Amino acid sequence: MEDRPDYRPWQPPPFAVAVLDSDETLADSLCQALRDQGFAATAFYDIDVLAQAISESRFDAYVLDYLADWQPNSPRLEEIVAAILAGTPDAPVFVLGNQTRPENVEPLAGILMRHRVRYLVRPLATPYLVKRIGEAIAKRAGL
Repeated sequence: MEDRPDYRPWQPPPFAVAVLDSDETLADSLCQALRDQGFAATAFYDIDVLAQAISESRFDAYVLDYLADWQPNSPRLEEIVAAILAGTPDAPVFVLGNQTRPENVEPLAGILMRHRVRYLVRPLATPYLVKRIGEAIAKRAGL
C-alpha cells in the first residue's frame, strides 16, 4: 500500500520510507503515522516484494521487521540490507525485533555487526519510531 501526501510542484517530493513487516496491521499503522508526518510511506508484507521494489525504486529510509524473514537461518534479510546499503550506503535502516540481546542471535548479530544498522526492540511506541526515522532522514539530508 503506497500513499503519498499531497504533492505540490513547487515543493520537493516527500521523503520515502519502506516498511517491511509480516504483520499487515503494524505495517499499515506505521505507514499511516509516517504519512501523518509528511512522509511517503510504502508497506511491504513480503520480503521478496521488498527486494523487487529496492531494485526498481529508491527510498530514503527503511524499517525492516526481523521476523519478516521467518525461515530459520535464512540469509534473506541480510541480503536485503546489503542491497539497500549497496545502492545508498548512508540510508537509515531500522531493524525491529523482539530480541533483548540481539548479539546472541547469530543471523541478527551478523546483520547488526556487518552493516551497522539501527536495532530497536519491540514493542515500541509508534510515535517514538516515527521520530527516530524523521531524525535519521533529517541528519542524512543535512537538515
